[in-house]
Amino acid sequence: MSYIGTSINNSPTITGKAAEAIPDGAFLAAAFDSNGAIKVASTDVGALGVFTPETDGIAAKGDVTIQVKDIGLWKTGAAVAAGAELMSDANGKAITATTGKFILAVALEAATAANQVIQVQIC
Repeated sequence: MSYIGTSINNSPTITGKAAEAIPDGAFLAAAFDSNGAIKVASTDVGALGVFTPETDGIAAKGDVTIQVKDIGLWKTGAAVAAGAELMSDANGKAITATTGKFILAVALEAATAANQVIQVQIC
């Protein structure tokens, strides 16, 4: 059997359907729900990436775009240090990872408080 082209998707983003309305999702962590739809991540699930800036006012079952690799932007839920391993809090915001939790990214710059948008390396 021979294949023409590549089977590897080199894009840093994927698109999916929103599990529910996402009124203000820009720069928040995203995760799959149990049906494979996309929702705002929380601490109890592994995040798959970060919603892109245009993820605001998305209706349930609307298209959403998630950055799943490379350097992106993530809104913080607390102060974080540059170089810190980051996980999602209950609202999809970046916080310093705790033992046993899924690490989504590494902070490339510090944040002094919650709700700052910082550069992260999604890993």
